Amino acid sequence: MTKALGSSGVTVTPETRAVSLGDSLTLEELVKIAPIGTVIVALSALGVATWSLLAQKGVARRRAAIDFFLKTEMDEKLLIAYDKYRSAIDALRNVTDLDAFCKTDDYHHVRSYLNVLELMAVGIENSTFDERICYVYWKGFILDAMRDTAKLIDHIRIRHNADLYFRSFRRLHYRWMTNPELALRWQHRGPPLRRGPIPLTPPT
Repeated sequence: MTKALGSSGVTVTPETRAVSLGDSLTLEELVKIAPIGTVIVALSALGVATWSLLAQKGVARRRAAIDFFLKTEMDEKLLIAYDKYRSAIDALRNVTDLDAFCKTDDYHHVRSYLNVLELMAVGIENSTFDERICYVYWKGFILDAMRDTAKLIDHIRIRHNADLYFRSFRRLHYRWMTNPELALRWQHRGPPLRRGPIPLTPPT
């Protein structure tokens, strides 16, 4: 049996050399598994690109929602439309003849602002607006608006024999009204606020 000394001074036999070669990968074996490594790298790159795209889409939805609310709060025409809507709602509360109300200017003021709410609901439904931003900012207003206009919307649906009127707005209202977990998930985040007057100095 032929024996030789390795560089470390350890005796190397054919048997130990075979074990040593078996523990390491040969060039041929590396060539065989190279495509697998290429696939892993490609999948990793795809995963990173997908995550980046989804993150960008989320940012775009949040930005679109904030831009929408900024416009409703700052645009002069929308502010005038809101004031007319509020005055028309006051008139609608005391209406007993909805057919007669539908012939008034107040009806058109209510319809105009309902179209704004429908637009927001369509944006959420089609993932253009971020629902969490809309929920936190306008949940109360959406519930109040539906309470104030439900009888008029139902009248319009019956009058025109069409269920499509303000469908997205109605669906959004029902979802927000019947899912209290949305408030726990989105609205009640962060530490609770203290009851009572707003503190103006840090606690000592």
